[in-house]
Amino acid sequence: MDFATLSKQYEEYIIALRRDFHAHPELSFEEERTARVVSGQLDHLGIPHVRLAHNCVVGKLVGGKAEQGSRRLAIRADMDALPIQEEAEVPFKSEHEGVMHACGHDGHTAMLLGAAAMLKQAQPELGGTVYLCFQSAEEVGGGARGIVDYLLAEGGVDRAIAAHLMPSLDSGLISVEEGARMAATNNFMVEVTGRGGHASQPELCIDPIKPLCRIVLDVSAIPANRVAALEPCVVHVGRVAGGTQGNIIPQKATAWGGFRTFSTQQRARLPELIREIAEHTALAHGAAARVEFYEGPPIVNNDAQSVALAREVLGRHPVLTPASLKPICASEDFGMFLEQFGGFMCFIGIRNEKKGLVYDLHHPRFGIDEDVLGPGAAFFALYADAFLSGG
Repeated sequence: MDFATLSKQYEEYIIALRRDFHAHPELSFEEERTARVVSGQLDHLGIPHVRLAHNCVVGKLVGGKAEQGSRRLAIRADMDALPIQEEAEVPFKSEHEGVMHACGHDGHTAMLLGAAAMLKQAQPELGGTVYLCFQSAEEVGGGARGIVDYLLAEGGVDRAIAAHLMPSLDSGLISVEEGARMAATNNFMVEVTGRGGHASQPELCIDPIKPLCRIVLDVSAIPANRVAALEPCVVHVGRVAGGTQGNIIPQKATAWGGFRTFSTQQRARLPELIREIAEHTALAHGAAARVEFYEGPPIVNNDAQSVALAREVLGRHPVLTPASLKPICASEDFGMFLEQFGGFMCFIGIRNEKKGLVYDLHHPRFGIDEDVLGPGAAFFALYADAFLSGG
């Protein structure tokens, strides 16, 4: 089936869905309406689906030529928005105060529904099964595990793919490259306990704020001081809290942050370094430090075989133009899919200076060049058809 041509018929449908999702954004774990719209569209298309916990939806499209042992592919789109007040003046501006689709998930969901519509038309000719995975709570790393567990209960899939709309690429370009593409991330909390008292009598107190400030500076310097210069690593602290008033030395002070790396070895080593710095620095000030770690998504690591087929598909059907993009230190819980099943996440360019679409992810004026949504959906369908046919 000519999905490139077919996608043009669905262009208005995909854009209308994207604008509807954009006008009605929902935060992580709160995607009730979004999941309801997705379910309604799958019902309309005649695609069986299940509603999982936390508003996830998974459709199952069994091809007319599927046989016992034939290939199974998962295509994933995330659905949640961000706690950002939208500043972009568009007709479909967010109707929810303080909530905005500033990361392109409205476009991801619309593209997958468009691909679902095209694959439904091609269902009699498909040689395997496609799982259409609409995931909640990507922004907080909370939705992927439920879908992965569901797919495992179904017997697993042979490959999983996804796309992320990317403003660092010009509109119409696509980066689908092998290897580590997005970083693993872990979060941490450092709590320093001292001895509170009156600020006029420091000799009777142990100030937890001073060692915490030193800890924040020193853990943030780990990439420069303790990691090889050519190895990507980020350590950041985004929140610090301590004290209630300027003349009161508090009992405790706390910092929250995270680290990102493309190395499993560094991911295992960084907690040791952070704990070492925190505990020794606090002790040097007469205080004590407690450190807790929270594991986030793994590395988004594209396997070579999956990427090779994607390039072959794009060579035969140039719906998008291949381009190169450096790996980014942001994280994505789609890494859980890849860790379990293999596959790839590609980046689709949406930057268009002529349209004023130049703002980065998570910016209050972020926008999407909607001209790429149809081709993006076509790429999903083309890849699914090629893979299920034995490519």
